Amino acid sequence: MILKDDAIVLRMYSFGNTSRSVVWLTRQHGKIVTLAKGSQRPGSALLGQFDLFYTCEVLFYAREQRQVHILKEALPLRTRDGLRRDWRACAAASYSAHLFNRALPLGPAPTSAFQLLASTLDHVAAHSPGPAFLLRLEALFLQELGLAPDWTTCAKCRRPLADEPSAFFEAAQGALHCPLCANGHERPIAPASIAALQAVSAQTPLPAALPRRVFLELQALLGDLLIHHADLALDSRKLAFEVLRTKTTPDG
Repeated sequence: MILKDDAIVLRMYSFGNTSRSVVWLTRQHGKIVTLAKGSQRPGSALLGQFDLFYTCEVLFYAREQRQVHILKEALPLRTRDGLRRDWRACAAASYSAHLFNRALPLGPAPTSAFQLLASTLDHVAAHSPGPAFLLRLEALFLQELGLAPDWTTCAKCRRPLADEPSAFFEAAQGALHCPLCANGHERPIAPASIAALQAVSAQTPLPAALPRRVFLELQALLGDLLIHHADLALDSRKLAFEVLRTKTTPDG
């Protein structure tokens, strides 16, 4: 069966001397792997038609009994050339692709996951990002996976957190509690940090520059959620934040 879809390149690696295996996140078929036979031969119709972070229209032979399909055609739709000129943007794109690749299994995925990655890559290709942008990506990604807590109410008593002087985060449960429900072993979270997370959940961009305490609290909190609830302890996360922090004025 021959299928056509829009797809973003998440990862590529050599297969033999002239072929490549390509991991894609597609709009309609989720995460797939294709074998691009002979794509590195001079004169191949596939040569130069796909690369990391490209969005392509792909035509592939779907092999239902196997996890690797055969790539027939690839037409680049968005090449995101800015990622080849801006090393900070490339670091953010690399972490984004790694995050999606590690978290999503092969097979169907929500169309919204494709849209989130596409919009993320479009943004960093056009605007050199700062570390606040990665926090926004992680918060939206956790929300996409259904792993983000309710940032507005206590997980136990359902008391609105906006009425409380502070909130407390329990990493093992991935939950926020009000002061009355906290057990004394949880991490306190400042109201400004909760407000920032609520803004992200409402699809509102984070400020261009976050106070240092807020930034560090969000980085630790989201990192705990990724580790404890998505099993994602990624070296690329630490590297991406280090690279993006070298910029003076982050673009959230």
